[in-house]
Formats: sequence, structure tokens, C-alpha cells
Amino acid sequence: MKKSNLLYLLIRVICLLPLLSIHSCKKDVLDSRELLVYMTGEYGSINNTVTVPFVHTPVAVTGNAIVKIPAYATRQVPADIDVTIISDTSLVSQYNKQNLTNYLTIPADAYKLVNPGKHTIKAGSMVSDTLQVQITNAAELTDPKGYLLPLSIQSLDSRDQGAQISTTRRTVFLNVTYAFTNITDSITLMTGTTVARTSWVVTVSNSNNGNPAGSMTDGNNSTAWRSSNSSTAVKSVTVDLGSVQTFKALVLTPNYVNVNENITQMTVSISQDNVTWIGQGIWTGTIPASSSSAATPDKKGVNFIIPVQARYFRLDITGSNGQNRVGIGELNVLQ
Repeated sequence: MKKSNLLYLLIRVICLLPLLSIHSCKKDVLDSRELLVYMTGEYGSINNTVTVPFVHTPVAVTGNAIVKIPAYATRQVPADIDVTIISDTSLVSQYNKQNLTNYLTIPADAYKLVNPGKHTIKAGSMVSDTLQVQITNAAELTDPKGYLLPLSIQSLDSRDQGAQISTTRRTVFLNVTYAFTNITDSITLMTGTTVARTSWVVTVSNSNNGNPAGSMTDGNNSTAWRSSNSSTAVKSVTVDLGSVQTFKALVLTPNYVNVNENITQMTVSISQDNVTWIGQGIWTGTIPASSSSAATPDKKGVNFIIPVQARYFRLDITGSNGQNRVGIGELNVLQ
């Protein structure tokens, strides 16, 4: 009796093998739970973010107003998958908590989903058509902390019942950043009247022996203020003009004491009281032309988009042409 039962079971298993094989193939193709649909940030992002930078000037706002976001599959899909993507600003606080950030929730009137609804990953493909997000009011987004717009996969619709939404990359975060500049890209000298320096008081963060701050206002291109040679010491110059002035540019004469110690990047700020400072942007310059000299200096312009009114200005130096020490030969202001 036992042998008969065992024989019967063996026959049943053999008969079922073709059906099991068919079912197994179907599971690998259409019902596989390894098929994940997800969103991804820009290359190198560890928090699944896409940075959307906007630069504000006194006269315009520039940046990429349209951002295109697709959904992806971990492999080619055997059947169309319709992906519904929605904005979900409720996730901003969670993001900030997890990443120790303090981004603001983007205002509802500052963006719109141009083509909301379903976005399809076509059979045989791994990427959907793109959701287009338009930043409609970038001029409103002026907080330096920046803004966050989470976009999440809400649902999938497909014959492939095994397609699943990724649990770790369900959401991509658009990070809309704010930066202000009143400094032009051009470093060509502007025309104007040079402001008298008789009442100036120049303060520097540090100096090299024999190359004091006063060298920037002594009228001699062969001398220069030269900073400390420390790689970690702050390098900055603060000028008290003596009274409130309106001016449109600064003029830098290079450091010809050592042409390898010249500024290539700095942040420019202005103040009325030497307490509250207003950033004007980041200036990026070039090293002196090799054909230039103290007798024929290659002067650089720090040109403002619109003139500024201030008693003080400060230069926080962040880049040079390869040396720890930096210097300025002469410093002037144009009205």
C-alpha cells in the first residue's frame, strides 16, 4: 500500500513538471519581484537630489526653469508600466531631519507640474517619458537656505504584477538654490573717476613682514600687501572709505613683488557700519599677463552690475594662483 502511494505521488510530480516550468518562466519575466521602478537624483548625489540653481542679480534671475524627471526600471520591462508621479511636500521635514538640513518647502505658487499624470516605461525600455517641472516664480525664492520639492512615485499600473516601487528611491528631491551677485563676469576695467584715498583706513587679516596693508594705497606698483603664508589662515582686506560713497567698481593692481601670489577668487561685501555686511557676490579673476609688470600693470576690474553705496567694503579671498600667500599691489575705487 505504501509503495503504491509513493508510485502515485512520483507520477503526479512528473506530470506537473511541465506546468511548473511554464509558471517559473512566467514569474521570471512578468511577475518577478526584482523588477523595481525608481527615481534617481543627479550623478554623485547621496540623498537622491537634483540641484536647480538660480542666480539673482539686481536686474534679472537666471537658471534652468524647466527640470525633466523620468522614472526608471531596474531592467527592461516586458510590458508597459504607467508610473504616476506626484509632488509631496510633506516629506520636506523628514528629509531635513535625516540629512541635518534646513531647506524650506517650495511655495505652491513657485512651481507647477507641466504634464502631470501617468508617465510610461514602454515595453522593452528601462526609462519613462519625463515629468516636466517648471519653476514659475524663481524671483520669489530668495532665502539662502534654499527650497525643496519632493517628487514621489505614487502608484504603478501594468500587466506585470511583479513590478514594485523601490522603497529606497521612491522619491527624488529637487533642491532649488538661491545665490545673489552684483558682480559682472567681465574683469575689464571700467571707465570712471578714481576715488581719493586720503581718508581710507585699510585693515587686513594678516601680513608678511615688510609688506603691510598700507602698500595697497602708497601709489607704488612695485610694493604690495602680502598675507601670511599659512594655508589655513583667513585672508581678507577691509576698507573704511571714511564716509558713505557711491561707486561702480574696484580696481586691483596685481602683486608684482611675487606674481605667483595673486588673487583668482574672492567674495565681495559692503557695509554702512562695519557690522552688518551685504554680500555682492563672488569675483573670479585671472593671473597677471606674463607681459605685464609694475611699470605696465595688468589691472583687474571688480565691476558691479549696478553701483553700490557704502562706507566699507571687504574682500574675503578664497582663491589664488597656487600659493598660500596672496597679495595686492594697489587697490582703488571707481565712481
